[in-house]
Amino acid sequence: MPAVPDTTKAHQKVGIHVPSVSRPTFFVEGEDRKSFLQGIMSQDIEKQEEGTFAYALFLNPKARILFDAWCSVFPDRIGLHPPAGTRETFLAHLKKYLFFRTKARISDDTDNFRDIRIVGPETFTLLLPLLEPDPSGSSLRFLKGGGWALLHPSSFQLDLPVGPQADLLVPANAYSGFIHRLETAASELGGVFLDDAGYINYLTEKGIPLFPTELNEGHFPAEAGLDSVGVSYNKGCYVGQEPVTRLKFQGHLNRQLCGFLLADPTGESVPPLTITSPEDGSEAGVLTRIAYSPVLKKTIGLGYLKKAYWEAGTELLLPNAQKLTVHSIPFV
Repeated sequence: MPAVPDTTKAHQKVGIHVPSVSRPTFFVEGEDRKSFLQGIMSQDIEKQEEGTFAYALFLNPKARILFDAWCSVFPDRIGLHPPAGTRETFLAHLKKYLFFRTKARISDDTDNFRDIRIVGPETFTLLLPLLEPDPSGSSLRFLKGGGWALLHPSSFQLDLPVGPQADLLVPANAYSGFIHRLETAASELGGVFLDDAGYINYLTEKGIPLFPTELNEGHFPAEAGLDSVGVSYNKGCYVGQEPVTRLKFQGHLNRQLCGFLLADPTGESVPPLTITSPEDGSEAGVLTRIAYSPVLKKTIGLGYLKKAYWEAGTELLLPNAQKLTVHSIPFV
């Protein structure tokens, strides 16, 4: 089944994406594995039960986003799955806090797994025959023949509904047979394989912020609407904890993730692009991503806006005088 950029069938049925660069896979082992991670990530890994997974953020001391990652808890180890392309930098970040006396070990298993993403309303219909039985109904499920599936929460940024999604970590030596089974099952369901562009289109249509376009050192978790799913306000100290907590309980957001409809083709313009007010030319925010929505048949985008411009329907401008309109997310 050839990969396509059109997301229509993914929204209607199911879409499968095999990324050109797989998400890294690291494991942290040893008796201090939880206490080690507890001090450098925003999620409360100490309270996370075995056989579950969570979404977490790794911040700098000023609480700006360095990485996001999915964290799987196994009986004797913790799996960390940061964004594709961060293999060296994420590992270096972990090692920076791995002190001599810390009884924890980090292993890089990226080459042993292939990353597959599944989206759309029939995600679980497609996956269930491929999963080992699990009466607990956990969101961390093992695949028949090895590997595991991370079944994402159906609400994500800003607590908005984004629909079913799953990340599969398939052993590299079992990948060929597994992808053949997936292709057969997806074809029977009327699904589609998405290429890299199609997958980004889908995530943009759902309004999901990504590393490094929206998730980077320029932004706090709350600005991306991720504090409700990726930040624990009840745990002890961790890197970036103080400013995150202060923003939550004492401050207010100056910027927030927003969606946009672009009036015309973008031409040579490449994000990030400054957004301005048509009334006085003052800076309103930044456009971080542009994508074409096959479902809406329109060019859409994501970015951050100052509070005065958040309201859906607000008309703004890009540097080339191209018009864009604030739109609620998800788009689809």
